[in-house]
Amino acid sequence: MVRQNWILLAVVGAVLIYEASGLHCIVCSNEEPGCTDGSKQAELCAGNEVSCFVSFEDGKFSRGCTADENTCSDNDGTKCKKCNDEIPAGCNSFKWLQCHKCATTDATCSDAKVGTGSFCTTFKTNDRCYERFVADKVERGCQSEVEPSTDDVCQNNEHCKPCDENNCNSDEGRMFQVTKCVQCDTSVDNTGTCLDGTLAASNCANPSDGKCFSKILDDGSLKRGCHSELTAQEVTACTDTKCAICTEDNGCNKGIFPADRLQCHQCKKADSASCSDELTTEVNSKICSIYQADDKCYSRVKDDQSFDRGCQSNLPANEKSCNGLANCFECDGKNCNSLSEQTLKDSTKCQRCTSDDAGCLAGTAPVQSCGQTGDSCFVRINNDGKLERDCLSTLKTDDEKVKCNSDTDKTCIACTEAGCNNQKWLKCHKCKGGACKDEQAGEGEHCTNYKESDKCYERFLDGTDVERGCESDLDPATENVCVANQQCKTCSDADGCNKDVSTEFQVTKCVQCKSSEDADGSCLMGTKAEEICADPDGKCYSRIIAGGVLERGCRSALTAQEQTACTGDQCNLCGDAGCNKGVFPTDRLLCYQCESTTDASCSNELTGDAKAGLCKIYKADDKCYSRVTVTLNFERGCQSDLGDNANVCDALNDCLECDGKNCNSLSEQKLKNRAKCLKCDSEDTSCVDATSEIVSANCDNVEDSCFVRVNNGKLERNCLQTLSEADQGKCKDTNDQSCVTCSAQGCNVEKWIKCHQCKESSSSTCNAAQVDDNAQFCANYKVDNQCYERLESEKVVRGCANDLSEAACTNNLECRTCAESACNKAAANSLKTNQRCLQCSTASDDGGLCLAGTAASQACKKESGGKCFNQVQADGQLKRGCQGELTAAEVTACTGDSCKICDTADCNTGLFPANRLKCYQCKSSADESCTNELQGADKSLYCKLYVAQDKCYSRDANDKEFERGCQSDLGLNVEACKDLDEKHCKTCDEPDCNAISKIKLNGAGAIALNVVLVVVAAAAGAFAGL
Repeated sequence: MVRQNWILLAVVGAVLIYEASGLHCIVCSNEEPGCTDGSKQAELCAGNEVSCFVSFEDGKFSRGCTADENTCSDNDGTKCKKCNDEIPAGCNSFKWLQCHKCATTDATCSDAKVGTGSFCTTFKTNDRCYERFVADKVERGCQSEVEPSTDDVCQNNEHCKPCDENNCNSDEGRMFQVTKCVQCDTSVDNTGTCLDGTLAASNCANPSDGKCFSKILDDGSLKRGCHSELTAQEVTACTDTKCAICTEDNGCNKGIFPADRLQCHQCKKADSASCSDELTTEVNSKICSIYQADDKCYSRVKDDQSFDRGCQSNLPANEKSCNGLANCFECDGKNCNSLSEQTLKDSTKCQRCTSDDAGCLAGTAPVQSCGQTGDSCFVRINNDGKLERDCLSTLKTDDEKVKCNSDTDKTCIACTEAGCNNQKWLKCHKCKGGACKDEQAGEGEHCTNYKESDKCYERFLDGTDVERGCESDLDPATENVCVANQQCKTCSDADGCNKDVSTEFQVTKCVQCKSSEDADGSCLMGTKAEEICADPDGKCYSRIIAGGVLERGCRSALTAQEQTACTGDQCNLCGDAGCNKGVFPTDRLLCYQCESTTDASCSNELTGDAKAGLCKIYKADDKCYSRVTVTLNFERGCQSDLGDNANVCDALNDCLECDGKNCNSLSEQKLKNRAKCLKCDSEDTSCVDATSEIVSANCDNVEDSCFVRVNNGKLERNCLQTLSEADQGKCKDTNDQSCVTCSAQGCNVEKWIKCHQCKESSSSTCNAAQVDDNAQFCANYKVDNQCYERLESEKVVRGCANDLSEAACTNNLECRTCAESACNKAAANSLKTNQRCLQCSTASDDGGLCLAGTAASQACKKESGGKCFNQVQADGQLKRGCQGELTAAEVTACTGDSCKICDTADCNTGLFPANRLKCYQCKSSADESCTNELQGADKSLYCKLYVAQDKCYSRDANDKEFERGCQSDLGLNVEACKDLDEKHCKTCDEPDCNAISKIKLNGAGAIALNVVLVVVAAAAGAFAGL
């Protein structure tokens, strides 16, 4: 028993000894507590397991024992790490790093992270988590996973943070983003690098999210720094030109700020003599240290004759650079103050100010330099409504300069003399309607346009609305604003002078009267004094009322209906004080008015206005008159004065009515001797043929003349001055016979003939006998004019002889003239003559009709005794015609075969001479059959020229073209076969004898040769027999 206990004790001891000395490992998966951080208690591995391991594969983390030496590696960079140190706590308690992981493509990666991250993919001793900016985006992860592999994930990246605890890379992105900014203040900037923005950027003490700022402080100094320095309120307000936040890159707040900060030449002649020279380099150029939005550079000669340049902002607050200095130049461009002291003194000088500046409104501001010679000055009202005086070169655009130099645009005035832009630009009140009637306060506003001696105005429009403004702003600017408006007032003694309450300029004065109650004629003449209207509305009227009476008065006295109707020539509204004065209507007639019974001089020729007077009763068609009454008294006056229905000249021989001012001025004797003419037209048959039955009538103009003419087919007789000036000119033109004039009383009695006027070629009825009523007056007059009718190319033509350029029947036997109206009415066939012949020449014989004698015969143009002729002329051409065409010598010589006279109508027809040769005529180039043997009439033609010894020919002149014809057609004295042998040409003198084919012609030479050989052989034989 004891023995057994000892054995059991030995076994237990051995086991305890084995367990104490065996391999212990932590065995777990990541779901178990203490597994991921290696704090779980280790366990004894089985006897065959030789290593501990830690593994992260397929997304699962585990620790344990392993018997397979090849399952895991004891090196870094694997997914399974083993160890075999026999320690009770387990050698696999080492940490496998966990980190937050996200890529730059993840918009939330920059946010702070909470909770547990992810295991690093492989194990690496001393692995680290990291968080960093890459291309301005945040990424997080394990250092061991970075490609390419590195031992320092943050190398060369100051925006990066490594850490070695699980999930330690959880900070918000801005906590590890290093921001570099220029950090400085120009108020303590001894080097100027803060001002020009060249100071090196430095790290911000606090996170600034990659943002820097530049800011102009209240005193004009510049501060640059990190975003974190600004309060939330300052960040919100940092949006204008004086404050900017940037994020472009580290040190983004470098460079000049604001970008429009002025840079000027800054120096004193007292410190450097070269300061007074023209500056062409930037040696003296500096940025203005105090920022002002409207800052300017300056160059000046001070009262003590010292010269300096600089920035206006650098001067004390109470000092202006050009304060009253003439030799001072201000400008607003970079280094614009470069001109020399001498140029400054010689430069153009102008007032340079706005209406905010003292003396500018009055034009008394001190002049300043324009900074250059040859400049101009200007004055204008700018877009802000302020008066501006300056140098023309300061204007930004060419359009602005053109406006100032324009002669027509008065919104800006330019000039070239020193200080010449001192014009006083008037201010006026401008308004219309409503409160515009009330008295106006203040000085008003500047006129839009400039005008020398400009005026303000205040006026009523149509007696109701009030308008105030500048005379120069009216269209056109030259308008006198108060013309035609007596309720109007102008002034120019002070700015805003047109401020009166409207009742001050509302009085209306008009002439008030009737001509029917006009004892002294002042109402009729319009010379009566004007009177104040009881109800002023600014308008007067003049009008003609019933009975032709003239009435003048105040518009307010008319009813509303009468005011509306007051238009046209007989009623007029006007606005000037007393504007309804003067003669009305303006066309009211003025006539001489007198009687010889009370004034013997009335019978004389009158001139001047001594006996002239306005017609008292107005009639639009009124007339003056002069007349010898039935009691033989002589009187003058106005037709209207005799009554509405008076016929002034009724039953009076010596009477004149006329419609011009004082037109009734002629003497009584001239009236009795005045021009008289027939006044009628062809609608009255007596006017055509029986003018003695028509009594001549007075012409309106006593010194007129008479005329007779045909107008649009109508015969007219009248006084010349009844015609238009153009028509009178035609009648007076001696070369124009469409109208005839004369000067004796009743002289226009000329007989004007009528003729039938037509052409058969355009009128189918012209060839028939004509009806008298169809005759028309001849267009032109001629003493002893005649009508004519004649045949032209077998068609009848009828008309007036004086319309032709030559005698109607020249060279025409089928023609007749006559002297009575409508006498050329015979039927066309009665004109035909039996003297007819063929009249033609083969020299112009289209179709060969003249040659063949088949042309149509024509009437002879000259007396030929019924005889015709055929004549062969010297050039071989045939001429046919009427004997009347031949001279006596030619008639005598017309004998033999070449000339023949015959004595019957159309007798010169047929072939002539009868023995005229006939030949085949063709060319193979146009007709291939020409080369064949010919027969019959085809291609057979008479020779065009007649030659007594003519011949036909056939020839092959060049072995290319074969031709036949008359030798005479080749020209007189030309031989068709000259220089050609019998094989190529043959002539003959019988009709159509040239029918031989080309083949036979070409063989004729060979036959001829054979004949010669036979003859020669026979002769030789005969000779041998001798």
